[in-house]
Amino acid sequence: MKYSAGIKNISFWLFESKLTAEYMLEGLSKDEILELSLNENIYQVESQYMVKDVPNRLYARLKDFSDESLTYFINCDVDSSKLFVLIAILRNDKLFFEFMHEVFREHILLGNYTLKQADFDIFFMNKANQSEIIASWVEETVNRTQRQYRFLLKEAGLIEKEGAEYRIILPFIDYRLKDIMNKENLTPYLNAITGDA
Repeated sequence: MKYSAGIKNISFWLFESKLTAEYMLEGLSKDEILELSLNENIYQVESQYMVKDVPNRLYARLKDFSDESLTYFINCDVDSSKLFVLIAILRNDKLFFEFMHEVFREHILLGNYTLKQADFDIFFMNKANQSEIIASWVEETVNRTQRQYRFLLKEAGLIEKEGAEYRIILPFIDYRLKDIMNKENLTPYLNAITGDA
């Protein structure tokens, strides 16, 4: 998977993700879900671009999960469903996963529950030194990507703003979510959230 700044154009889409999962469990294909979006605006979006973009992005987000996982997702509690969405996003974005694994998880392991702007800046500076793709990003792209990381973490209930910093909130992990992540070989994504080794 290549590095991409595409994450800056997505939203958390909790309700929309659950709706998509329900359609997938009913056996609808990506094209059929797209057709529903085009004809019935099932995601209640305002622009024609988003009518096409949202179903495509959500299908890509969820397509590799088993029926068991999707069934769990649409029936679990709100906090667990938020974590599921974040894992689905991490699974589709290499750079965001690396941030979570190398910065967020490391903070938890060290008992440092505060994220500062410098943590984001250092991470992106290091990645720019390792990747020509990231080195080519303009400052606005880096800034928007950083803002999006914070937005997604806040939506997932994993950080809370405190002044100029962000306090990490350790989540409660439903044992069923843990079991499903183990079955689907997705434990590294869960560990990036919980700080587990």
